[in-house]
Amino acid sequence: MIDREMVQQLRTELVELQPPVLSLYVEVDPSKPENARRAWALRARNAVKALAVPAEVEQAALAALESEIAPEARTLALFAAAPAADRKSATVAITRLPLHIALPLVDLTNGQVEARWGEPYIAPLIYALDQYERTAVVWLRGEGWRFFEVFLGEIVEHTDVFRSVEADLWQEVATFDPRRLRDELRAQAMGNRDRFARRMENIAARYLQRLAGLTERALAHFGIRRLVLLGREEATKQFAALLPRTIQQMVVAHVSDLPHPEAAPAHVLEKVWPAIEQAEQIHEQDLLNQVTRQPGVWGIDPTLMALQEGRLSVLVAPWRLNEHVWLAGNGLLASSREQAMLLAPEAEPQPVALRDVLVDACTTFATRLEFVSGAAEERLLRDFSGLAGILRW
Repeated sequence: MIDREMVQQLRTELVELQPPVLSLYVEVDPSKPENARRAWALRARNAVKALAVPAEVEQAALAALESEIAPEARTLALFAAAPAADRKSATVAITRLPLHIALPLVDLTNGQVEARWGEPYIAPLIYALDQYERTAVVWLRGEGWRFFEVFLGEIVEHTDVFRSVEADLWQEVATFDPRRLRDELRAQAMGNRDRFARRMENIAARYLQRLAGLTERALAHFGIRRLVLLGREEATKQFAALLPRTIQQMVVAHVSDLPHPEAAPAHVLEKVWPAIEQAEQIHEQDLLNQVTRQPGVWGIDPTLMALQEGRLSVLVAPWRLNEHVWLAGNGLLASSREQAMLLAPEAEPQPVALRDVLVDACTTFATRLEFVSGAAEERLLRDFSGLAGILRW
């Protein structure tokens, strides 16, 4: 899994790539018929050959394409950097990232491959590394708990996550043995079922309170802002009620229990992934609702104008961003050549793909960029003319 340290390492490596670089994005989703028997590899090879890159770069990239890829992968991102001119003996530097998600800012409509030679095209990956939400999953089982982290479509279980957060409390919770306590209390209760039930209930409540406190610390430690609770409905609701209000607001879903308490992380991901996707769809629809309520701005020109005036806190764009705009001589963007000429009459504007310049434009004006897909994307294209923004004021 791509953890926080790896994110920083990848981000640094990508930013430091020196042109010319072969940037390659390939849809490798094995569930699609067009990708059966790795048909995507042939399309990718043809795309690389069509660019007429140096032979050594082509050979290194094609060799990297032949490597095995996990069946869960949905997108393969590959970068091949040519050796520097003053280092003739250096080899081609390859960065190969099979990802379990699709990426925005990539046009995969023509053969499910996007290949470029020259300036490194890293915007899709940088966006994913910086903007995708990490989600924690706390599984409240009948005989204990498990803690998972989900990021970029992958899952990892942190078996000792709470140990590093607060060792003493972690030890107390980790050694909680419901079966042993149940046997001891049943003996002490001497057949008094009500007394036994009350004591078990009190012990369980104290246990959940301690676990709630540890969960709060763990979320802060990992910088996670979304939480899924997995388990029996009454258990997850009771646990949520014990969480601090700020953490309760992070809970995006309650998911019913799995039948096997020792289920592998992959099975946990399969169980919670639909709820995570639904939470993201709700978030995307809420962004568009905010645009309507504020009211914000929408349409290509009004949104770009508000962005470049520094008035947008959030810009909402469609996942399949295939719009072309004009780059004026002063670096500003417009939806038409005529509008671009008004912005900078002294220079001839240049047509550019919006997906190539939007990330940098949002970064320049400290605006958060959000992509929407599915029903929210359809709504953005239909009701907001393809681009929308939430105003700062």
